Amino acid sequence: MALNTVVAGRAWLYSHNVGRQAQSGMGFSTPVSAAITSDGTLYVANRSGEQNPSMRVTKCTIDHEFISEFGRQGPVYGGNNNTSLFTWITGIALDSNENVYTSDEWRCQIHVFDKDGTYVSTWGEKGEEEGQLNGSAGICFDDDENLWVVNSFNSRIQKFSKDGKYISGFGVKGSGESELDAPYGIALDPDGNVYVADWGNHRVQKYTPEGNHLATFGHAGKGSGSLNHPTGVCIDNDGDVYVVDWMNERVVIYDKDAKPLTYLYGDAVEVSPWGEMSLESNPDMVKRRNQVQDMVEQQRKFRMPQGCLFDRENNRLIICDTNRGRLQIYLKDNTYQDPQFNL
Repeated sequence: MALNTVVAGRAWLYSHNVGRQAQSGMGFSTPVSAAITSDGTLYVANRSGEQNPSMRVTKCTIDHEFISEFGRQGPVYGGNNNTSLFTWITGIALDSNENVYTSDEWRCQIHVFDKDGTYVSTWGEKGEEEGQLNGSAGICFDDDENLWVVNSFNSRIQKFSKDGKYISGFGVKGSGESELDAPYGIALDPDGNVYVADWGNHRVQKYTPEGNHLATFGHAGKGSGSLNHPTGVCIDNDGDVYVVDWMNERVVIYDKDAKPLTYLYGDAVEVSPWGEMSLESNPDMVKRRNQVQDMVEQQRKFRMPQGCLFDRENNRLIICDTNRGRLQIYLKDNTYQDPQFNL
């Protein structure tokens, strides 16, 4: 049972997990995307289910402190106004002022909130023309505070100003080099190059900001370096690329030259503090867990993970372990040296 993953002068050290399954409060409901501030404040997009009132953004710390939740209108429980601003929340990103931007795949819109969760604005309209959205999925900001948006349904990547003015875009549907098929996640490296999780083509593609193809990571399958409907991607300070391999239930790590380095399958051997609260309040849950064979082994693994982000200021990888209702967190040690086995 590996809590530390070591390869080629690097090590990924499992730190802890945050979360539990919950419809509100101290927990997540199908977390699909997350963003983090330099001080460890997390904003987590809870997808939950189409038109489900538990679809929301949870604000908490990486050390398990629950702060607030927002994006849901009306009371948390019951009543006729228990509705959400979201129909199908997909992506989340923060600008330099910690304003929160979220994408809604179904409504083809971007919702904006301030850091306290107060609703600010909505922009975007459904369509096929430049500046219109069709299946808005992954989002991220560049250094100029322009927002990049994946349009999954028409296989296009677009760049907007923070207030929704169209700037540029690229992408056509297909399976050839540089073409896309139902793309999903997106991330930028420190040089501004664009990485897109090409979901339908089982790969990640790297482009210049102008849309020129630079490299391809992965191919369809289950073997070495392969992918099966990737949903998330992020890049660390050293250029290593992390791809959430959704259907293979793992994270594939590539070097900057698209060579597969290693894999993460999940290491959460412990129950989070929020999870402990559930167990303490429900003896039947404890009994049921005790009936599961290899409970620790089952508990540690990712279950249909979907999003990931790399906290470059603190050198840590955060993975949305979606169907487990939690985030798994790893620290990267890029100064790792193998021990001297002849001692």
